[in-house]
Amino acid sequence: MTDPLTESLPSSQPQVQLPQRQVLANGIVVLVTPNPTADIVSARLFMGAGSGWETAELAGLTNLLASLLTRGTEGRSSLEIAEAVESVGAGLGTDAASDYLLLSLKTVSADFAPLLALAGEILRSPSFPESELALERSLTLQNIRAQREQPMAIAYEALRQAMYGDHPYALPSLGTEESVARLTQADLRAFHRQHFRPDNLVISLAGRIDLAGGDRPDRSRVWRLAGPSDAPAPPRQPARHHPAPAGPPIPAHPPSDSDAGLPGADGP
Repeated sequence: MTDPLTESLPSSQPQVQLPQRQVLANGIVVLVTPNPTADIVSARLFMGAGSGWETAELAGLTNLLASLLTRGTEGRSSLEIAEAVESVGAGLGTDAASDYLLLSLKTVSADFAPLLALAGEILRSPSFPESELALERSLTLQNIRAQREQPMAIAYEALRQAMYGDHPYALPSLGTEESVARLTQADLRAFHRQHFRPDNLVISLAGRIDLAGGDRPDRSRVWRLAGPSDAPAPPRQPARHHPAPAGPPIPAHPPSDSDAGLPGADGP
C-alpha cells in the first residue's frame, strides 16, 4: 500500500554530479565538478609530496616550504602576489600534510583563468627569498618552543613516535629546533626541483566551470602549470614494522586535563 502523505511529496531528488577526470598530456590529473548554482570557482592543487618524504635531518622542510610558496616567485614579489589576489577579492592559501602539499584558491568565475595562472607560477617558480626564509624560520622556532608547554602536543608527539618508529610519519610536522635551524634555501630548492612535477599534481575544481568552452583542460593554456622534469620522483620511505612499546598501551585519543592530573583538574 502507498502512503497518501508521501505520495504528495516531490519524488525527484537533487542530482549529484560526480567529478569528471582527465589526465593532461604533461601528466596533470584534473578533477572537475561543475556547479553553476553560484558564480564561484574553488580549486585545490595537491602536490604529491609532504612530510612523509622528509628525513630526520630535514624535518619541517615541507611546512617551511608551504609557508614560503606565496612569498615570491621569479617574476613577482610577495606584495605583488598579495595585490593580485586581494584586488579581485579572491582567496589563496597553502598548507602541508603528511602526504601532500596543498595550494587552494577561491574566486569568481571571471577571474578564474588569471588566478589559476598565478597558482601555476607559484608552484612552478617560487623564489624562496632569504629574508622571508629567515622570518618564517624564526616564527617556526617560536611555535616549536611554544608546543613544549602544551600537554596535548607533547602527548601526540609521543603517540606518533610509538606508532611509527623511524618512519617519517613519526617526525613532528614543524620539525625540531635543530632541523629547522639547519634548513637552507638550497634544501627548499632541491625538494621543489625533485617533487614539483606535472605528473605529481592533482587539481580538484568545483564551481561554475564551462567544460564545453574555454575551461576545458586540454584547450586552455592556463592548465600548463609546469614543464617536464628530468628528475625522477623518489618513492616515499616505506613503512616498517616495530615491536610493541613496553608499558601500558597508548590510548587512541589524548587524555583530558582531568585524566592527566593537571593542577586544578581534581574532581569533587
